[in-house]
Amino acid sequence: MIRQSLNKIRAHARLPPKVKHFLKIKKDTFRSLTLSFLVTLFALGLLVFDAFKGMENRIVDFRFQKRGALSNPADVAIITADEKSIKELGRWPWPRHIHAQLIDWLTQANAKAIAFDVLFTEPDKDRPWSDKKLGLSAAKSKKVAFGMLFHIGKDGLPAQPLKPIPELEHPDVMFGAVNIFPETIDGVCRKVPVWLPFEDKVVPSLSLAALSIAEQTTPEKLIEELDLPVEDDWNEITVNFVGGYQSFPYHSFVDVLHNRVDPSFFTDKIVLIGGTASALFDFKATPVSGYFPGLEIHANMLDNYVNKRFLNRVSGFWNVFAVVFFGMLCGFLASRAPTWAGAVSTGLLIGYFVLCQILFSRYFLLLDYFIPAIAIISSYILVFFYRFLTEKKEKRWIKDTFSQYMSPKVVEVITTDPSRLKLGGEERDMTVLFSDLAGFTSIAESINPSDLVSTLNEYLTEMSDVILKHDGVLDKYIGDAIMAFWNAPLNQPLHANMACLTALDQIDRLHVLQEKFAAHDLPLIDCRIGINSGHMIVGNMGSSTRFDYTVMGDNVNLASRLEGANKIFKTHIMISDTTYEAAKNDIETRPLDWLRLKGKAVPLLVHELVARKNELTPEQKKAFSFYQEGLAQYKEKKFKQALSKFKKSLESLPNDVPSKMFIQRCEGFIAAPPPPEWDGVYVMTTK
Repeated sequence: MIRQSLNKIRAHARLPPKVKHFLKIKKDTFRSLTLSFLVTLFALGLLVFDAFKGMENRIVDFRFQKRGALSNPADVAIITADEKSIKELGRWPWPRHIHAQLIDWLTQANAKAIAFDVLFTEPDKDRPWSDKKLGLSAAKSKKVAFGMLFHIGKDGLPAQPLKPIPELEHPDVMFGAVNIFPETIDGVCRKVPVWLPFEDKVVPSLSLAALSIAEQTTPEKLIEELDLPVEDDWNEITVNFVGGYQSFPYHSFVDVLHNRVDPSFFTDKIVLIGGTASALFDFKATPVSGYFPGLEIHANMLDNYVNKRFLNRVSGFWNVFAVVFFGMLCGFLASRAPTWAGAVSTGLLIGYFVLCQILFSRYFLLLDYFIPAIAIISSYILVFFYRFLTEKKEKRWIKDTFSQYMSPKVVEVITTDPSRLKLGGEERDMTVLFSDLAGFTSIAESINPSDLVSTLNEYLTEMSDVILKHDGVLDKYIGDAIMAFWNAPLNQPLHANMACLTALDQIDRLHVLQEKFAAHDLPLIDCRIGINSGHMIVGNMGSSTRFDYTVMGDNVNLASRLEGANKIFKTHIMISDTTYEAAKNDIETRPLDWLRLKGKAVPLLVHELVARKNELTPEQKKAFSFYQEGLAQYKEKKFKQALSKFKKSLESLPNDVPSKMFIQRCEGFIAAPPPPEWDGVYVMTTK
């Protein structure tokens, strides 16, 4: 019912005929679309439940690697506790007054903000004054943010944090969370919390705290202004990494502390301070590198804030649309055009990947790829295999149905392309051939039944083989008669030529059979053939359970009548003028007569098919020349002149029955002239 409704909509739509035909939903197509719909539903389920998240993450990582570094990173500088600094300043952790000296130095250099990705959570028991020094320098600078680390509670929310020592708490000092939670699937850090809710307060991340100091505003106001693409309850956003390691300028802690770096370099910059020495274990796996300093992740976050280049996930609607559209499209194409659906599906996979990459690289948009790709691949493969199985069944049916009355060549072509086989009937310009044994009743009465059956079977086999050799369709046997046709289901532009050559070969084969049967004392057999070309209806005719692939129409009946008309002229092959005009370049004929068939008002010029082109004997050429002249004079009522020509024709071919027949007619009309309305047409009184 659904399929019929869709076809009604298609029929009434204003579309080109070829498009309407392509969109016609057949039974197999509807089943394929149903299968594609189920695959699409399955893919949507994977999308809803965030399945294959790890694969999607890896694809996004690949996009980072292919995109390369972004230009114009934010004014962020990194000062690191590296191997060189530890070597010169001693083992980590260093006394707090060393960090205080760095704060004083950077403040004098007019840094916009100073953020420590270092946890000062335990007091320096040996040097309490050092802790106070750090606190005083930070408070005096008014540009410092210290890191603090939150634990995850049993409810999955932030629990009590590890706060810095009390000496650092001051109204002019900020604290920022340094938490970076790696993905549970693969341990890669792709997201960073912008802020964490704790005790009804907003605790900014270290990068947001540094930015609020630089912009001289509050974290709450920044959150409001930045329009952050927060993705979860931890207020995380996906980091849009500027590039790989050291996308921002790095300086050794000891070099800055000992004035080996120009202070102007840090002017109006946000400065991040942390450890990069391998012993400090502050390296993370990220999309851009498997060994990446956590300190630089905060730098990338600062760039995202300052340049407002956040990675925004495309609305879920578009992901759903992509899954449904691609899944159903590939299923439809695989059902309707399997020969090029694979190329289209491959093109969709590549094109959609390129689109996702462009949206990511140019517009910082994240569009899911893996699940839509599953929809494309699964829909195409499943529908393709379904079509493969159904087409295999269809091809077996075609072979079983048509191999008995089509040549193997024709069967192979329509098996490869069943669309050539029009089921139900179509009008085509075709040629049909009828052949029949002459005097079959007398033959049947003269021999025993077993000899009759073997003789008839051998005759029909020989004649049928000739038809199949010339790629004709063996329509049916009607007792001892054979019916065949050309130009369906294959396109055979020379169908008239093929039928005529078939008839000539059948007569040659008949002569061989006559000699064989005579050697076995079997009766002499002879046959008559009629051929006509014109418009006919061809297709599977019959009931839904039993049918034949056959031709119908007035032109089919005419071929049968021509076969019978051979009795009058004692000829073997009679063809219509339509067939003659189509095949005259390959055959030799002579015009026989104008016939008015029983039940027909319009007379018909008929020809005797004698030989292939240029294969007439000298006697035939001479006789047929006189015969044709005599026929023209006969038509003009010049019976004496015509009589002379037919006699000369008979001199070359003494046994030519048509010449003898016209001699009798001319002699009769000379003795008793025809009435004035006589048109030279022979009227047949029987079929």
